[in-house]
Amino acid sequence: MRFLLLFVSLAFHYLQASYLNIHMPQQTKSQLCQKLSDHECTNEEQLQYKNYFKLNNDRLLLFFNTYSKNALYPNGSLNVPVTVDINGKWQVINSYISDEIQAIEHDPHDGIWLHTMSTRKHGYSSLYYSRDAKQWQKIKLPSVRTFQTLQLCFQDNDVILTFQRVENDNVKAWVTSYNDALSPEPTWRLMEKKELYQKVCQKTSAYNNGWILKSNKNSTNVLFKHKYKNITISFPKKSFFIKQNIVFQTRDIPSFSEPIIKAPRITKLAPKQQGIYSIQLGTFNYKTSLPLVYQEFSRLKNGLVTKEVPTADHIQYKVFLETFRDIHEAKIRLGELRSEYPNSKIIKGAFVTKLP
Repeated sequence: MRFLLLFVSLAFHYLQASYLNIHMPQQTKSQLCQKLSDHECTNEEQLQYKNYFKLNNDRLLLFFNTYSKNALYPNGSLNVPVTVDINGKWQVINSYISDEIQAIEHDPHDGIWLHTMSTRKHGYSSLYYSRDAKQWQKIKLPSVRTFQTLQLCFQDNDVILTFQRVENDNVKAWVTSYNDALSPEPTWRLMEKKELYQKVCQKTSAYNNGWILKSNKNSTNVLFKHKYKNITISFPKKSFFIKQNIVFQTRDIPSFSEPIIKAPRITKLAPKQQGIYSIQLGTFNYKTSLPLVYQEFSRLKNGLVTKEVPTADHIQYKVFLETFRDIHEAKIRLGELRSEYPNSKIIKGAFVTKLP
C-alpha cells in the first residue's frame, strides 16, 4: 500500500513538473525555405535561426535566414520574420529584412524598431519600423551614416539617432519628430553637441510576456521556457532536408501559418559555371507594355535592360534590372527590392536568372 501511495505521489509531481513543448511544424520550416531559397533547405543551404524579440501577450518574434558555407555571403543577408504564440500558432511573415540584425527595440508608442548593418557595405546601417511585427517599413535615414554603431533614443515625441565611429569616438546625432520619422521623406536635423548631454531616453518593453531564452550560443537547439507556465518552445538552430525527411526529428503540432507568396525562382548555378545574372521583371508580348514598367521603376532606370526575344510568330520583350557576377548578390538585391516595393506585382513575380 505504501508503495502504491509513493508511486501515485511521484507520478503526480512528475505531471506537475512536466512541460508542454511547442515545436516548430515542418510546414513552417518548408515555408521559410521556400521563401528564402525557393526550394527545400539542403545541407549546402541550411535554414538558420538568428534573433528573437519579445512581443506583447506572450508572443515571440523570430528571425531566420539561410546558411551556405561556401557562398560569398554565408548568412545570406536576408532575414524572414516568424511569430509564435503561447498556443502554438506559427506564422511566417511575408516580409524581408536585409543585412545583419544588430538591435530590436520597443518605443513608448508601442512601435517596433529594428536596426541592421550591411555585411557588404562596411558600417552601412538600415532601420525598419513595424506596428504589428507583420508590415515592415524601411525608414529613410540621414544621408551621412557610415558609422559602426547606432543608438536609438525616444524622448517625448522625438526620435534621436546617435551614430558613432569606434576608432575615433566621432559621434553625430540627428533628431526629428516621431510622426516625421515614419514619413517617406523625414527632415532629420543634425543636433549640436551640447544637446547630446541633455537627452533622456525612454525605455519600454513588451507587456505580459514570460518567455525566457534558456539556450546559449553553443547549443544546437533553441529553447524558450515560460516563467509562469509549464510550456517551452524549441527548434533547431540549423536544419535541412534529405529526401523530404528533416534531419532534426521533432513532434509537430498543427500549423496555423497563413499562405505566403512564393519566393523568387532562382536558377541553380552549376559548379565553376560563370555568367552575368540579373533580376527578370517580366516578359511582355507587346512593346506598348514597356513604358508602364519603365515608369514604375523610373528611379532605377539606369539599371533597366530590355531584350528582344524572337519566337515562332512574334517578338517578346524581356525586362531585366541590374546585372551581377554572383547569383547570391542578385538574390540579396531582389530581397531588398521586395522591401522597397512591397505592393509591386512586378516585384512579387520577379526572379533571378542569367542575362541572355
